[in-house]
Amino acid sequence: MTNKPLKILAINPGTRYLGIAVFIGTELRDWAVRVIKGKSITDCVTDYVNQYEINVIAIKKLHASRSSKALRRITNEIENFAIKQKLDFHEYSINELKENLLSETLGNKRILMEAVSERYPFLMADCQKEVKNKNPYFVRMFEAIALGIVCFNAVDTGTEKVEIKRS
Repeated sequence: MTNKPLKILAINPGTRYLGIAVFIGTELRDWAVRVIKGKSITDCVTDYVNQYEINVIAIKKLHASRSSKALRRITNEIENFAIKQKLDFHEYSINELKENLLSETLGNKRILMEAVSERYPFLMADCQKEVKNKNPYFVRMFEAIALGIVCFNAVDTGTEKVEIKRS
C-alpha cells in the first residue's frame, strides 16, 4: 500500500443513518450523514468506494452492550464487503478515538467534535450547531471524521494497535 495514497472511507454505522467521511491522505474530501432508506448499505458503501477509489475502510467498533442485532448485521455487511473487495478494514472503539485525539480520555462526544473542528476549522459552524441540538444528528459525522483521522495516523505511521482484517 506504500505506492498508493491512503484513501479512507470512515463509517460510523447506525440503523437509520451512517456517518461518513472520506479522506485522501490527510485531506478531508467528503463528510455527511447519510440516511439509510431505499438503498442497501452495500450500495451506499460501493458508491463511495467507486467514486473515490477507496483502499481502506474504517468503522466504529460496536459496544457489545449498546448495539442491536440489526446494527451488528450492518457492520458485518460492511466488513464482508471490505473483505470481498480486498480493502483494508479497521475498527476503532469510541475510547480509542478519544485516546488518540483528546489529551484526556474522559472527554465526551462534544469534546471529540471540538477536537475534530480544531483540526478542520471549516467544520466549526456545524460543531456549534450540533452542540445546541437537543437531538444530536451530526455527531455521527464527527465520529466518522475522527475515525478517518485515527485510521490514517495508525496506518501511515505503522502504529496500528487494533486487529487489521484483510482477505
